[in-house]
Amino acid sequence: MTAASDSLPLWRPYLHELPAHHDPAFINIDTLEKLLSTRTTRVLTSKDETRVRVTDIYDDHRGSTIHTTPESLRSVLTTEPAIPYGVNVRIISIYSVNSITPLKIPPPLMALLLQRYAVHPTFLQVLLSFGKNVHISEAGSSHACVDARDTDTYVSYQINYVEETHRKIIPWSWRHTGVYHHRHQPGQGKKGHDLFILLQPNETGVLDNRILTGLGILAESRSQPCLDPVYGSDYPIKLHSIVLSSFIGNWRWYLRHLGDQFEEYNDKALVALPEESTPRESYDTVSALRDLNDFTLRAEICCRGSLDLVSALRPAIASSLDMQSPASLKQTVIGYEALESTLQGYIKSCEELVPRIRNAIDLAGYTLSLHNQLDTAKVDRELRDLIGHLKELQQDSVDDSAAVKIITFLSAVYLPGSFIVSLYGMNFFVFDSDSRQIVIAKDFWVFLATWLPLTMVTGLIYVLIVWFDAWWKRKPFHLFQRPGKEANSQSKPQVIMREDAKCKMNI
Repeated sequence: MTAASDSLPLWRPYLHELPAHHDPAFINIDTLEKLLSTRTTRVLTSKDETRVRVTDIYDDHRGSTIHTTPESLRSVLTTEPAIPYGVNVRIISIYSVNSITPLKIPPPLMALLLQRYAVHPTFLQVLLSFGKNVHISEAGSSHACVDARDTDTYVSYQINYVEETHRKIIPWSWRHTGVYHHRHQPGQGKKGHDLFILLQPNETGVLDNRILTGLGILAESRSQPCLDPVYGSDYPIKLHSIVLSSFIGNWRWYLRHLGDQFEEYNDKALVALPEESTPRESYDTVSALRDLNDFTLRAEICCRGSLDLVSALRPAIASSLDMQSPASLKQTVIGYEALESTLQGYIKSCEELVPRIRNAIDLAGYTLSLHNQLDTAKVDRELRDLIGHLKELQQDSVDDSAAVKIITFLSAVYLPGSFIVSLYGMNFFVFDSDSRQIVIAKDFWVFLATWLPLTMVTGLIYVLIVWFDAWWKRKPFHLFQRPGKEANSQSKPQVIMREDAKCKMNI
């Protein structure tokens, strides 16, 4: 059996009891069972470790206990009844080391918690978002759900935000927090209760500290009026305001951080000269600006998701407060309107920053393109100069070759005669001192009969040598050819190849 099939019995008791507590028409048991059996391995810890805080608020006091062993938490979850008598609010905080590590609660205890409190199935979508950083495809989704009934109200959502870590390389980190709220109001004369389940990325976060400090649980802390039953009965609803106000304000400083980075890279892009900047510098600038553009887009999407969340929570919160406390209702509605206005301002800032970043990306890209064009033009000039020098060398070589051929031909003509003259000792010509004239001997025909055949034989040997050299090198045989014609004959194949290439491109 696989690990997924082994985990099915853990979730079946909770899933089979869901139709008795919630509308079965909106519950797909098979899909939920598959999701819980296959995707909780990265959401919930596989080790025997627990980090869960249970905070109970009574009429006259409050207490908080952090459970670090499965046995301790199991004892709390199996206590009868699920909500102890006299408890007004129970807050169950489940921690993780950070947003990308599993929650510190084993699957059996998580299944018991879901079954014990009949948790609304929409909260499972929030639960399965943990164990991984804020996914780009879910950055704009808060998985918000508000299910209001006669005596029960279920609120479930996830808020995505950023948190400053003060690290040198990456000073901001993406976080998400899950919230589940079940408000039970049995009716007149009976006491209701509120259950909160908080999925938090770390134990030392702002939200947990504000809740415990406001309730006066932490050492050297005093309770806040909005969380104290003595001063107000609507403090469970105020917890949603605390959640939203703890994280939404971070966007202002994160956007300022992105704006400072943009100004730095934009200044570099404006002063960069194509002939002075290197391709590596231009590429790094474009890469950094693209990352900045992605961060800004994700921030805009998260702010839009938070705006939708606030818009969905405001009527639900107002309905829960009802008209029994008009002062608190008015104050809460004003606070939610202020959050909506703030988020709209953040979204407009993102909408203004994104086009400016893209303009800077285009400018840096143009600088890189111009730099490449300048390098290409420089290489082209160097190639033209080199080709010019090669042409000059080729022309000099052709001229030298022509001179050598002429000298060789003349030598072939005169060398046999010189040889014959030296052979016969110039006896065919006699100088007559009396008549002071050169007298040609009667046997001069012997010289001609010897010189002319020998000259022809010498020329024939030269022609045979040139023909054999052309045959050996697989070149056309040309005894005498002008350089211009040879150059034209060599350029014709290149022209033909270019025409063939153009034809192929057109095809």
